[in-house]
Amino acid sequence: MKVPWRFVSNWICTACGKCCLEYTPKLTFYEYLTLPKRYTIERRGKFYIKKIGKYCPFQIRNLCGIQKRKPLSCKLFPFSIHRKGEDLAYFEYRSEEFYIYVDLFCPNIKLGRPSREFTKKVKDAVRLVMGEKKDFSLLTSKLFS
Repeated sequence: MKVPWRFVSNWICTACGKCCLEYTPKLTFYEYLTLPKRYTIERRGKFYIKKIGKYCPFQIRNLCGIQKRKPLSCKLFPFSIHRKGEDLAYFEYRSEEFYIYVDLFCPNIKLGRPSREFTKKVKDAVRLVMGEKKDFSLLTSKLFS
């Protein structure tokens, strides 16, 4: 279940690996072209990482084996960013409107009023989507920072 970001106090990635196990990452066309074909799949014009059973082929224990080439949708998890949505999900950045949701599937979501730290993470997620930022250290486990 996804909730508007304004209902989340904070979130931190602990590299539990749960998202890699349950989540099927959507790929950009560029990501699809650069990853090995045996690990990707196309469905109705959209591209995804192809699971091996229920596992991501790039997952090594709980960690990502392609950290530097991690797909954008993986970098963003548990955030989901849209151009339309409900008022409580509204986030403005550089005069542009975004609607940001957080997937409660992640066990490290803390509900409540958004902290400053969490609001920075929301902004970082938007900057990643806009291509302004390549570093996603605020959005991943401190094991990789």
